[in-house]
Amino acid sequence: MRIIFFLVFVCLSLFARSEISVFDGQDENMQRELQKLPKEEQQIYQNIAPSDENSDFDSNIYDPFIPQSSLVLTTDDYVNKVYVGEVFPIVLHAKITEDTNFDFNITLQKSKDLIFLNPDLKWEYIKGDYRTVLWFEAKTSNANLEQISVSLLRNGKIFQSASISIGAIHFENTPNNKNFSHLVASSLEVKKIKTSYFDDSSIITMIELSATNANLKSFFVNGVEKQGIENLKGDFNSSNAFYYAIFPSTKTDFEFSYFNKDTKKMENMSFKLKISDDEVSTQSDLNPTNRDFNIYKQYALWALTLILALWFVWKKNYFILAGALLCFILGFLVDTNTENAILKAGSRAKILPTESSTYFYTANSNEKVEVLGKRLHYVKVLFRDDKIGWVESSDLQKN
Repeated sequence: MRIIFFLVFVCLSLFARSEISVFDGQDENMQRELQKLPKEEQQIYQNIAPSDENSDFDSNIYDPFIPQSSLVLTTDDYVNKVYVGEVFPIVLHAKITEDTNFDFNITLQKSKDLIFLNPDLKWEYIKGDYRTVLWFEAKTSNANLEQISVSLLRNGKIFQSASISIGAIHFENTPNNKNFSHLVASSLEVKKIKTSYFDDSSIITMIELSATNANLKSFFVNGVEKQGIENLKGDFNSSNAFYYAIFPSTKTDFEFSYFNKDTKKMENMSFKLKISDDEVSTQSDLNPTNRDFNIYKQYALWALTLILALWFVWKKNYFILAGALLCFILGFLVDTNTENAILKAGSRAKILPTESSTYFYTANSNEKVEVLGKRLHYVKVLFRDDKIGWVESSDLQKN
């Protein structure tokens, strides 16, 4: 038996020696090339040590990041009783000592009737402590917030995560009436109110509001067909905005109320709606250029020119002549031209030339409009029914 094993081993050894390696030919070629070089260069190549570098390239592609510390979440004290419609903050702290770049990802375990107002959070870093403020508003008394989770991402992958449970918050309904504006605030001030004609049968009222501890976007009065908030500035602690409402031209007054969360009382506000020629800064975007009036001004200037010319003939006073020439020139400078365009079918008109402004009109077919002005990529137009709005410049074509 031993003899048989010995013979098998000898045969395998002879077979292995006779097998030609793919690298053997390369080694022989390299040796022949080295023999052609001068002896000094041959000595240099022979002294090169073989590389000990890992040739398993696939194993070097992925370099996993191993966190060196844990993520700890804490919150500052927060209110446990809030009114429906009231904005409230939760200050969140994320403690971590990782010395690397990462991104935050927030997930909330909450009900749909609790609105997360500022999903684009800004984090403040102070000595290993990241701080941010989450703002919420409950739309019903059944709202709830159970948990806040934070994940740290590096190269799009989560390498650390943590969660914190939120204690029960009780949401209480506010008293309301038919004019309730659905606003809960510490204070609300009406800084300006202006009313002007919107079209033949409607008026538009612009109210400049200033509020503290409120979400002015929630301002809404039942029964007003078209209304909205424009040009909102500030934050939930202190903010300013313009509220617009379109009423029938027969309406003479406007009343609304809000709930003061500090005094725990409803506060009413009422105003007379008087057509005014004065303008608040935003309302100027709604007023047309009255070219018919400009024509009358032009005729008046030329009539004054004629009167002054006749007076000059009688008095022979060159100051009168200068006045006549001035009125004559000014008459030509008055803008009486109108620019018309076609508003494409399906185009929509906004109240104001802002991205967030409300659409109030949609053209069902191609419609002729008068161009009143331009601002950025918006064009101010006058419709046949005397409505005024702003449309995208791309929605217009030459008449």
